[in-house]
Amino acid sequence: MSIAPVLLQESDPWGRCDKDTPKQQGQIMITPLFTVTQDDEFLYVSVKVSHVRFSASAIEMVVDSELFIFSLNPYYLRLRFPYPLIDDERATATFNSKESCVDVKLPKENRGQEFPDLDLAAKLLARKEEPGPQTASKPLIEELEISQNVEDKFQNVTADLAQEGESHDWELPQAVAEEPQTTIRYGFNNTYNTIVGVSLSNGNDINELGNPEAALPNDRIVERLIKENIKFDPEFYAADYIMHKHPSEDDDKDFAAALVWKSPVTRQFMAWYKEQSQASAESKQQVVPLSFTEQEQQRMLQLPRKSYLIDESYKPQLFVLILSVLFAYNYDMRENQGEHNIESVWTVGKLIPQFAFLDSQLFVPGESHNSILKSAVITGIRRALCYPLYRQYSIAIKAWNDVYYTLRSGKRVVMKCLLEARELFRYHDVYYVYDKIWLEDLCLWVLSDSVSEGSLRQVAHDLKKEIDALQKTEITFEKIDDTQSGDAMMVLDIEEIEAFADQSYAEYLAQN
Repeated sequence: MSIAPVLLQESDPWGRCDKDTPKQQGQIMITPLFTVTQDDEFLYVSVKVSHVRFSASAIEMVVDSELFIFSLNPYYLRLRFPYPLIDDERATATFNSKESCVDVKLPKENRGQEFPDLDLAAKLLARKEEPGPQTASKPLIEELEISQNVEDKFQNVTADLAQEGESHDWELPQAVAEEPQTTIRYGFNNTYNTIVGVSLSNGNDINELGNPEAALPNDRIVERLIKENIKFDPEFYAADYIMHKHPSEDDDKDFAAALVWKSPVTRQFMAWYKEQSQASAESKQQVVPLSFTEQEQQRMLQLPRKSYLIDESYKPQLFVLILSVLFAYNYDMRENQGEHNIESVWTVGKLIPQFAFLDSQLFVPGESHNSILKSAVITGIRRALCYPLYRQYSIAIKAWNDVYYTLRSGKRVVMKCLLEARELFRYHDVYYVYDKIWLEDLCLWVLSDSVSEGSLRQVAHDLKKEIDALQKTEITFEKIDDTQSGDAMMVLDIEEIEAFADQSYAEYLAQN
């Protein structure tokens, strides 16, 4: 049976309420599901109000410039938009009984003005204390998590995509070594402590630090390098190399399928890029268009309400964390040809040095190549040749290229992948600690205006340069030289191992 929508307005377009505080004091208010779309003249807000007995008289709404408030016990929604709206006779609200939602039409103050990021529901949630766009160069107060009943807001600053993007300094600053601190901190913005140590008793075998609560940053690097050298098996790598180069029906690994498989993100970017190359200058887009699913919107809304004070010198470590997470996620996707399995959370965690060794620095400043970006690429490949079932250099390079296409696709695609990677950890009995100390904050930071489309685009270009310039001789491992007495060490690069494998295989064929 079709029921006509119920018109809410009569003489006054809006029911009136206090714009700062929910009317139902002392009650737990629920943030409803909602979507926002637009045309040249109006914003259209659709608020889901299922599981309540609808009453037009019980709804209270208000428009105050950029602020829109909707209240229907037990639902309460407060949104702040980047530009002002008007409360006049054109504003309407109707109840759609078939969809159990209230459809609200809000007139724009300036006809034709484009409101950005309306699909990012978490960015629209507003606090009453939130001022207008930030004018200071740096915030003075960092917000910690507050009640889920108090909505947050991110500044709506439109990214200037006409520019290629801000450049990044991938060199870490050098500092005089400090005495060990009383409390060792780690995780996002070096905020956390004791969490990983507690998880060890529950069987956290992603962690490889002997004492994660006492290891200083430089010590984490050294311990990581030593344990990667120990873990790397030249014979395992040589066997996988020959299996890939000379496949047979008896092989238990299908390297060809893993290499031919195309990431959905990469495939989408390629199709979009081809379209853009043929489009007119007026219709060209800067990023791949993407609409979040209702489930993804829910995941973003469930993020805590925080803001961060991030030092400029620390930002390269956060961008590298994005790269490391995306690399591990894409390597596992490629290894399993697009489907995660029961081992995926362990594989992804092991491939991320920030997880396994709490190492966000990746190299000791003043040593080696002095580029955290290059260190991230090399570290990702080293770990990919030590831990997964498929240990193949070509697969690692393919995964890094998938990361490049993810970044080039734009912030929404990056956010979508990070949310998917986060789901592997979020409800795990043991590994949830890595969501707590890294992924939860990382997703919230990427969602904020602190990460622009231009900055991700520039990181993508810098990453591509490193990938294309990388040589196999740069992927090295130190192993004990069995031909020497004592503890003599030798340095093996994977090009040497591949040459030895080719020679051994040729000798095998000659003998058979």
